[in-house]
Amino acid sequence: MSLVSRRSLSLLSLLALLLVSSLATSVGAQSAVMVVDQSNRKVHVAANANDKRAVGGLAKIATAMVVLDWSEASGVSLNVLAPVPEYAERIAGVASLGIRTGDQLTLRDLMYATMMSSDNMAAITLGHFVGQDLLMRKGRQGDPMEEFVRNMNALAGREGCKNTRFMNPHGYENSRPQPYSTAADIARLALYAASRPPFHFYTNQKSRTITIYRGSERVAQKLSNTNQLLGGDRIDGMKTANSPWSGGCVAITADRNASVIKQADGSSLIYRHRMVVVVLGSADPFSEARSLLYQGWQVYDGWLNAGRPITQQQQLLQHF
Repeated sequence: MSLVSRRSLSLLSLLALLLVSSLATSVGAQSAVMVVDQSNRKVHVAANANDKRAVGGLAKIATAMVVLDWSEASGVSLNVLAPVPEYAERIAGVASLGIRTGDQLTLRDLMYATMMSSDNMAAITLGHFVGQDLLMRKGRQGDPMEEFVRNMNALAGREGCKNTRFMNPHGYENSRPQPYSTAADIARLALYAASRPPFHFYTNQKSRTITIYRGSERVAQKLSNTNQLLGGDRIDGMKTANSPWSGGCVAITADRNASVIKQADGSSLIYRHRMVVVVLGSADPFSEARSLLYQGWQVYDGWLNAGRPITQQQQLLQHF
């Protein structure tokens, strides 16, 4: 390695150390954060990333991915109507849209309500419908919600989550024992979700109107995305949460224009740039996430300019 390369690496390492050190003042005392790029899964900023804590509605990222994976595997269209189960209102905790027992919505509209407006009734309805179908295909009797949550935890395990326990599809902390996760594990789930193009439809819109079928009526319900950062700084997702136990949480995704690198044989290599930022337990999650995104891109640029070195395997997400 040349002296220039060593010097670049030393400067990059110093920058990373200074950045992480600065988090002591820029990140709230209770916050856990993770900034990682999708292509390499290189962690660029981390603080308290493996602390187990309540994550509230960020659990709905796993809910949405279980539904999308099930739909793809089963061939069941998301345009199918699903009835809101009788028990949903008893366990919803907070429901934002006024969905009632006996209402019917398409699975697609339930996904929008779950991810954009974080509606707990919608998430419970998804869990019940999909859990019921999973049990039927296995020829088993059982609790549809338990089956769905089992699949949420199986997904988390498959994606390498090390400190996550989901207890329900909505994330509200009214289950015993309490659900929990970490910033590192939410980053793993967010990276998986971001890798699936259909997922973006449910997170990158600022507003959308869905239809609730209530008896003979069709009720139009406008959704507003709870993600205040959406659309700025090329942020295109992903999920917010705020519950009594979790505090303010957000997982955001953002990209930049891809780099086109000419090769010696005349071909071009396209290098895509996408960042995932996770903030847990913050008094001001949106400001914190935006600041971390800026900081993350700064460290990322220095890393790119140094030749994208991986000097230690512990810099990769799988080692967190």
